[in-house]
Amino acid sequence: MKKFILFLLAFIFCSQNCFSSEEIQFIYINGSNNNDKKMTKWFFSGVDKMHPEMLNSFNSSPFIQNKFFEDNIYKISEKPEIFFWGDRSNEQIQSLNIELTFTKMFSPKLAQTVRSLLAHCLHDAIWVSHYRNMHPVISDLHKQVLDNYNKGKSVVLLGYSAGAFVTYEYMFNKLPSIDVVDYYNQTDVSSEFLRFVIDNKKKNTCIDALIDSGLAVYSADGKLVPIESPTTKNTYLELDKYTCESCIPKDTLKGVINFASPLVLFYSDISNPNYPLTYYNKLLYKYILENNMFWLTVNYADDPLGYPTTKNISYKDLKERIDIDIMPNKGFLYSKSTAKSRRTFLGAHTSYWSTAKKFSKSVVDAYIEGYILYNDNDL
Repeated sequence: MKKFILFLLAFIFCSQNCFSSEEIQFIYINGSNNNDKKMTKWFFSGVDKMHPEMLNSFNSSPFIQNKFFEDNIYKISEKPEIFFWGDRSNEQIQSLNIELTFTKMFSPKLAQTVRSLLAHCLHDAIWVSHYRNMHPVISDLHKQVLDNYNKGKSVVLLGYSAGAFVTYEYMFNKLPSIDVVDYYNQTDVSSEFLRFVIDNKKKNTCIDALIDSGLAVYSADGKLVPIESPTTKNTYLELDKYTCESCIPKDTLKGVINFASPLVLFYSDISNPNYPLTYYNKLLYKYILENNMFWLTVNYADDPLGYPTTKNISYKDLKERIDIDIMPNKGFLYSKSTAKSRRTFLGAHTSYWSTAKKFSKSVVDAYIEGYILYNDNDL
């Protein structure tokens, strides 16, 4: 009898583990002008308002239940997480305030008000777009993502306003989208080292792993330049270790939701159809499509700082545009900017938190529309 009871308890415990859903952690990332106590509180309060509405909208959609949750294999964590970088430019902001105080002496009041508003709204967006400032930010975000990975969770990143810069740079630098042999084939290395790479193939890696290992550096014009020295071969043999430390583990990042996003205002090559996409942007798109990920940009139509990331096109059209082999696996990219906040011109950009129910529904609609556009034969 005792053995039977122990067996029954073990069976119940096992069943609970087998049928429990894996958690997806939503991580909200702040935008510009969140560097004082008032605005920091505003952002944290906004997340507290928005996340329950996100949960309700996602959980109420049969399509989401079937596709995103994969028939309830996954569920969204009830408690949101925040990655906050708004206080990192405080020193520069203090200097800016001193300069603004000086200009107050000779500027008309209206001009000074507009100048101050633009300075505080745009300063952090410009600050974080510089690589020397961005890299520590995405390195710390990576620690938070890995912490969730070690807890058995996958993540979705939600970038508000200039937070979209952070999500983009995080994917661009941290997704293991680079085939090592292909990378060295396109760079200026010796034939001897190229043969060494081919003979000692490593798993796909990311830009940060190549940089962190010392195998490559960014040049002044933004190119990823390989380093070749007497110790390079030994370093190369350790590349998988750096990949494990510096890149996003496979299936950890489920997707990205950017909103109130001015991304293309600062990264215009992403959306310009006449601009030849860089090699690494092509690999980023390829990785998203091949690994069941999504990249959504959802803005209000009346948000003056909300820019669509790209024209919505089908997988076939995207493949023709980037001219690279892709084996699609339910991933997609989609922009939606049709809903209206019904706020003033100036208030629309900050209205996503106060209109969280409407906005969350728009996010779910964007997911459904994007999935159908790229996977219309999979319904």
